[in-house]
Amino acid sequence: MQVKLIYERTPSIERAMLVDGERLLEVEERFVDQLSVGTIVEAAIERIHPSLGAAFLTDGETTYFLPIAETLRALASYPEVPAIGQAAVVGEKRLVQVTKEGINGKHHKVTENIRFGGRYLVYFPFGRRQLFSRKLDLVTQDRLSKALDLTEEEGVLFRTEAGQVAPEALQEELNRLRNRSIVVIEQRFGQDELLCEQFVRRHAVESVLLNDKEGQTRLERLDVPVKRHIGKGRMPEAKRLDGAIEKLESRAVWLDGGAFVLIEQVETMTVIDVNSGKNVAVKDKGRAADTINEAALYSIVEQLRLRNIGGMVIIDFLRGSKEGQTRLLKKMKELGARDPRRVEVYGFTRMGLFELSRERTGRSIQDRMFHAGKPSKLAIFSQFERSLLDLNDQYEAVVLSLPNKWHDASWHGFDIEVHLVEGEPEFVFYGTSEECQNFLSRR
Repeated sequence: MQVKLIYERTPSIERAMLVDGERLLEVEERFVDQLSVGTIVEAAIERIHPSLGAAFLTDGETTYFLPIAETLRALASYPEVPAIGQAAVVGEKRLVQVTKEGINGKHHKVTENIRFGGRYLVYFPFGRRQLFSRKLDLVTQDRLSKALDLTEEEGVLFRTEAGQVAPEALQEELNRLRNRSIVVIEQRFGQDELLCEQFVRRHAVESVLLNDKEGQTRLERLDVPVKRHIGKGRMPEAKRLDGAIEKLESRAVWLDGGAFVLIEQVETMTVIDVNSGKNVAVKDKGRAADTINEAALYSIVEQLRLRNIGGMVIIDFLRGSKEGQTRLLKKMKELGARDPRRVEVYGFTRMGLFELSRERTGRSIQDRMFHAGKPSKLAIFSQFERSLLDLNDQYEAVVLSLPNKWHDASWHGFDIEVHLVEGEPEFVFYGTSEECQNFLSRR
């Protein structure tokens, strides 16, 4: 399998697409400054909850959940655990990092033990301890523990690769991570890793194609083969994936022969219905149902991964034979074991519904791309900014209609003059700068 990462970045949005040839394996898209795992923010302690052993913080818009064990006071007194009242004072501002995204009304979980990842090290400015990958033997751990000059406050985690390099390379990376942390701590906001770095760490990527200089620099430090797109407009490889990504926003997934799968996400679970559609066999309906169910099974597993669906999943397969149900259960367990997320397969209920659960990591595509039944800000900006990359090769200026609350984005980051007017999101006019000015004067 030739796994390649395609990373596309616009002024506001970064998008990572994992592909095997022309087949899309995984996709994630987010605002550059979006709250996600790894985001570092400053928030004030709003209230303390002694029974939970935690504090709730707010930055004015979002509420965060900070357990006692993740406070700097707990890090300093380890292995003793102080009371939450000793570690947090209402009104104090703290610099925290998101460790788990809040979904369906839950608050983002955060830590004060902020981190910055490198190729060989994970650097904790306030970590106070040296930790090691489980794959490093005791002799190597002892050698590495003496390789770096750390202050009392600092901590590091040595990745497996750290055992194969000279101390000078470790010290060089430590200095680079220190400098990055200083900038973020001064700005009181930042992200420990770009989306492309996260994908490279999660997957065995053979090469990367991208359009971003910073992403290129960071990935080259991770010793990943990188090719950068320099020309105007979008990368052709990324454009070819647009259709496959747009299909992920549809409820229906069509199978060969006319059968289809309906995917419905609700707040508490995901319900999936397998339909025969036009694929109806008059003879031996049980065997026909088994065939459709097996085809649907592969599609469902793929869609769960592509759409980043987690939590409880209920599947209503067609009514097939008992032997067919047994094969479905066995095959689902096999496929679930290959999933990068933890999958628990429970099998068929007495009503014939198939139950499983999948580890939830971040928001699904539906949660990211829709809000209250309408396209979200991310969906609209993603479409517009990708279009602007292509338009700058054909036009001088464009008139773009957007709600006033969205006018403060990084529209100046394109090689095209962007004029904003109030209204529903749409492209209103293209042309030369003079033509766009004349158009605006006539409005």
